[in-house]
Amino acid sequence: MDALIAKKRAEVMARLATMKLPGGANAAPAPVSAPVSAPPAAASPLDTIAAIKARIQAKLSGQSPAVAPTQPTELHPMLRDDYKASTRSGQAPIPRISSIKANQRKEQPKRLKIEHEAPASFTDPEKNPYFDPSLGTQRTAEPHARRAGKQFQFARPGRYIEQAEKLRNEAKMEQLKVEIAARAEVARLEDEVLDANAIKFSEPPEVEWWDAPFVSNGIYPPGDIVPVESLITIYVQHPVPVEPPASILSMSSVPSQLLLTRKERKKVRRQRRIETQREHREKVMLGLLPPDEPKLRMSNFMRIMANQSVPDPTKLEAEVRRQMQARLDKHEADNQARKLTKEQRVAKNESKVESEEQKGVVAAVFRVDNLRHPQHRYKVSINAKQNHLTGVALVCEHLSVVVVEGPEKFVKAYKKLMLRRIDWVNGQVKLEAASSTGDDGQAEIDWSKNSCHMIWQGAIEQRRFTQFRLRDCPTEGYAKRILSSAGCESYWQLAKQFDPSTAVASDLLL
Repeated sequence: MDALIAKKRAEVMARLATMKLPGGANAAPAPVSAPVSAPPAAASPLDTIAAIKARIQAKLSGQSPAVAPTQPTELHPMLRDDYKASTRSGQAPIPRISSIKANQRKEQPKRLKIEHEAPASFTDPEKNPYFDPSLGTQRTAEPHARRAGKQFQFARPGRYIEQAEKLRNEAKMEQLKVEIAARAEVARLEDEVLDANAIKFSEPPEVEWWDAPFVSNGIYPPGDIVPVESLITIYVQHPVPVEPPASILSMSSVPSQLLLTRKERKKVRRQRRIETQREHREKVMLGLLPPDEPKLRMSNFMRIMANQSVPDPTKLEAEVRRQMQARLDKHEADNQARKLTKEQRVAKNESKVESEEQKGVVAAVFRVDNLRHPQHRYKVSINAKQNHLTGVALVCEHLSVVVVEGPEKFVKAYKKLMLRRIDWVNGQVKLEAASSTGDDGQAEIDWSKNSCHMIWQGAIEQRRFTQFRLRDCPTEGYAKRILSSAGCESYWQLAKQFDPSTAVASDLLL
């Protein structure tokens, strides 16, 4: 038993030494004069045990033990007696002691109080270069109020697409300007490289035409020219005025219209339809118009009617087919109502021809080596009539001339026919056997050298022919008489003097 007590005593002493605590609460302080080498283990545990026994005995007998005076500790407000009275009145006391770090109140930082206004020199940037107006002065030094939250603002569908399209168009315009400037620079450099001697001016004549009646032998005399009174009169020769193809007053009165390409017209139409549909949807959302009925089809009516009870599917299918047929009938009826009658179509075509002809009349002259093939003759004649062109086609043995006149738009289409569409060399495969030899047993015709060229095109004052006719001319004189009756006999001379080897390519004339 003594060994066990000694063992426990050693353990208690070891713990006291580790915690650096005194031997007991009621233990008497060690005498100062005691030697340091004296072991405290002989008396200290006994004193501790005696103090504990005395404390237990005092509690059992109801007497307070003699305890060393300690520093009084303030109670928590919730443990005091006045806490219940304060909670009943609704004013809970604020605890001044916090047992947990999280419950301790964080002290508010003290703010500096500006007692006087800032002087004018302080806010003057010239006198105080370090002053920042954004920081504010005494009246604006308080922290800013918290900004209220904003609601979502949804963008209109297609808004950013339009902005992107606008940026792309601007980029294309800038690129186009750069390309045009580069081409202009190249053209300017090419003009500078040209030699000044490339353009040759004709030598001045020996005698000017206005002095020819007053000189003799075609040479100026050494002195002054002596005027001949019989040649000088009081009359002044005025040139005959020539009216322009189109009236200047009518051209100035017609406002210039913006011509759009096909792609631009489609884009404008698409944007207009989108805007109309958007307005219709907005009116439906506001309740100004009733909502559109769903377009039921055989492919979507089960999806549309999925949330509705359908007692008779066969009847529903019949109703869907009836609606589809009604929409088709309405579409065909609208098309039939818009369809023009035969007289209206003729009047519309005539109005188009008149409107085009008011812009001006253009004449074109073509030279064909051989125009005796039936297919070629038919195409030349029928296309001129369909394009509302007038003129004549003169077919001779070694030369053929085609003259057409009319609006510029229709003449341009006829030029494509003559210079591109008709194959003058290999277009006679089907009728080669019938047309290669004549009825009188002539030799075969070599179509490989056949060709067509446009020798002249220009604006004229009015039409010189009333219709288009194809004439076979046995001699050149007969062809000249036909052209001279219309006042255009010079066309035949142009055709004879035309040299295909020095002519411009046909593709450049279109």
